[in-house]
Amino acid sequence: MGLQAFVAVAKLGSLTRAARQLCRTQGAVSRQIQQLEQFYQQPLFQRTPSGMSMTPYGERLYVVANKALGSLSGFSCHSPQQPDRIRLRLPSTFALRWFLPRLAAIQRCLPAIQLEISTTVIDKPEFGTGDFDAMIVRGHGQWPGLRSELLFAEQLTPMCSAELSMDLPQPAELAQQRLIHANGSQQEWQAWWQAYATGPMPGQQLYFDSLDAAVNAATQGYGIALADPRLFQDQLGQGALVMPFPQWCSGEYGYYLVHPASAADLSPLRLLAATLHSLLCNTGSTTG
Repeated sequence: MGLQAFVAVAKLGSLTRAARQLCRTQGAVSRQIQQLEQFYQQPLFQRTPSGMSMTPYGERLYVVANKALGSLSGFSCHSPQQPDRIRLRLPSTFALRWFLPRLAAIQRCLPAIQLEISTTVIDKPEFGTGDFDAMIVRGHGQWPGLRSELLFAEQLTPMCSAELSMDLPQPAELAQQRLIHANGSQQEWQAWWQAYATGPMPGQQLYFDSLDAAVNAATQGYGIALADPRLFQDQLGQGALVMPFPQWCSGEYGYYLVHPASAADLSPLRLLAATLHSLLCNTGSTTG
């Protein structure tokens, strides 16, 4: 992996472009270059106004590394081994609003892995049926007998239609509005309200059985929903949704990649987790 990062930086002359090509973070690529330099006890690059330029030692290593990676690539192309397969189950809203719009990019980063996608509305990791290998789950991250890796912690902020936002110059105005909930609990809204609003919560409440339905209702002007903007970038970018306030609340839950601790081969799952981390870092926390 370190030689792959080195060759990518050498060819592209930039940590940023190399990270984008490899579907990793810039920090991860930089650390791999540093580890190679420590191993060889030689600087491999020098920074110039035009980007990253190889040192004489780096140029010699590039010839060897490029040839070695080419040989490995040729070997894998002629290998009779079938591509790895991950049967992945996703929350419906996460699938529709974040994962599927990035599926092509994910597959480009994982050309040797075949992804089979199914969805669920249940935020509970159950693997008894055996018809999927891993799940992305919204929850607390602690499930007996399962391994979980945090993809991102939930950050919640009010969202509504642009027209409705005109009546919300400050959080106190929410007392006159209808709050929309993505489940039967008021827990998320209560946490946000205690942190940023004053007085009692509004008496008008609207409950849905999914986050996607709740936010769609907010888009249509039926009230204000509480959600993570990373899942609704398209609507926010198009102006169909608006974040009327700058206040964010750290949710109790996060989104985790979960699989049985007894999984026979963890390599494909680790590659999937690294790819999702990279894309989530590029997504960022806001739409700006």
